[in-house]
Amino acid sequence: MSRRSPNEMSVLVPPNLGPLAPSDPRRLGPYLVIGRIGQGGTGTVFAAVDPMGGDDPLAAVKALHSTELDDPHARGALHTRLDALAAVDGRVYVPPVRFDAEASPPWLAMPYVSGIPLAAYIRRRGPMGPGRLLALAAGLAEGLLALHRRHVPHGDIKPGNVIIGSKGPRILDCALPGDDEVLRRTAGAWLSPERHQGAPPSPGADVFAWGAVLAFAATGKLPFGLGEPEVLARRVQTEEPVLDGVPRELMPLVSRALAKDPAERPSIRELIGSAIAAWEQIVAEGGDGTGQAGVRGTAVTKVLSREWQGVVEPARLPRMIHLDDGAVRRPGRVPLLIGGAAVVVALLGGGAWAGLQVVGGGDEPAPRPSESPSAPVETQEGPRTATVRFDPTEQENPQDGPWVFTRVEEADPGAEPPEGGAIRPEDWDAYWVPAEGAEPETAVIPEDAEVLCANYCTPGPGWIEDGRGTYEATGAEFTDYLSWGRVVIAEVEFAEAGGEGGDGGEPEIVRITELYPQPLEG
Repeated sequence: MSRRSPNEMSVLVPPNLGPLAPSDPRRLGPYLVIGRIGQGGTGTVFAAVDPMGGDDPLAAVKALHSTELDDPHARGALHTRLDALAAVDGRVYVPPVRFDAEASPPWLAMPYVSGIPLAAYIRRRGPMGPGRLLALAAGLAEGLLALHRRHVPHGDIKPGNVIIGSKGPRILDCALPGDDEVLRRTAGAWLSPERHQGAPPSPGADVFAWGAVLAFAATGKLPFGLGEPEVLARRVQTEEPVLDGVPRELMPLVSRALAKDPAERPSIRELIGSAIAAWEQIVAEGGDGTGQAGVRGTAVTKVLSREWQGVVEPARLPRMIHLDDGAVRRPGRVPLLIGGAAVVVALLGGGAWAGLQVVGGGDEPAPRPSESPSAPVETQEGPRTATVRFDPTEQENPQDGPWVFTRVEEADPGAEPPEGGAIRPEDWDAYWVPAEGAEPETAVIPEDAEVLCANYCTPGPGWIEDGRGTYEATGAEFTDYLSWGRVVIAEVEFAEAGGEGGDGGEPEIVRITELYPQPLEG
């Protein structure tokens, strides 16, 4: 983008760019930080601009905050790892273009990649058909092969780290020194049995993760189900995955990839070759040959050119950046930090599949959420409110609803909420108990319902006002989360006095405000 003045630059930014918190850095290395993409167990990802411009000055810059990186030897290992990653072929994997392992905090910058996270793509569109699924299989395997050629296993392949773009899948992020414990806690469904037992990243472990991701893309379900980290770790190590719905063309390959013994898994080259062979067989059975006579490139390129048509990337919006302070002139509401448009959320290194760890600091307890009743309250205007628990594992129809909730109250009304610095979703969930006489209920949540989220849309401490939701979202984004995420405690508002949606139908929830204590700054 060209500069409009010596102190301004016009940049195309993602439509859901979040605001910076007061404690966020305004610069990381040469990059001017202009917005927050999200935060997770291993670091915070920012949208940032290279003031020197270029074809696309926008970058995704991840600031790392693992305590293990305080060790100089760990910093050295981080530099070695990032240096190897920077040399990887970038056609599928998105390598770092700059990094500084000695900075405080250490950071790495990658090109901003447009597209839709695989997790959001599948939840919104449903499982992939055989053709596109085989293209995904071959494309991801090609990206892993590029890493393995440089003797660098990825170590953190999962749906959140796979971006669906118009030209094919892209692989983001990578396990880094100091990430192992966080990954076992937050990415348990995608880690191989040996990784759960403490083994380092390896090509065989990447093959296992490839199989788990393909199973998810084929079925829309996690192959080892939902559960707490320790439950998922046990299932991965001792139980067989549920693969109902995986197409017959991929079933043998996915089953072998998910073998408990790494020696029994196929190689990366075999993944590519078998996926291409299966696709060619499908096309041949269709009676039109490969249909790719005019397409140049590898066999994977030919598959993608045919099967990847119709994938549209979210449009980026022009914004004027002030180079002196990083301010972005942008009107409108604060958007949700997950969903289809902010594709580099995957760089967070955490995830909501098994559980989110929120890390803060400070010596004082977190602010209490604003007082809100657990029992319904009638108002003159008609709506009523209640404090409720939404548990994703209780949703009978997580795609279409109605959605199940239970009214809750504080376990000990006189007690303080869990203290900042050790706030985990499971701790916050335990702080609430079912209200007296409460039973599971159901309600309709319209797609345009007003939602204010505090934690579920930002896996890490973010901008939260008085322990209540701050980030604006929609009912559609909230119900999308309920098909795969963790428990949400929220204050809900029903549409009518009495809570009925009319004609004896389900009650309708028109407003949801997530309750979550604000971690204190460390």
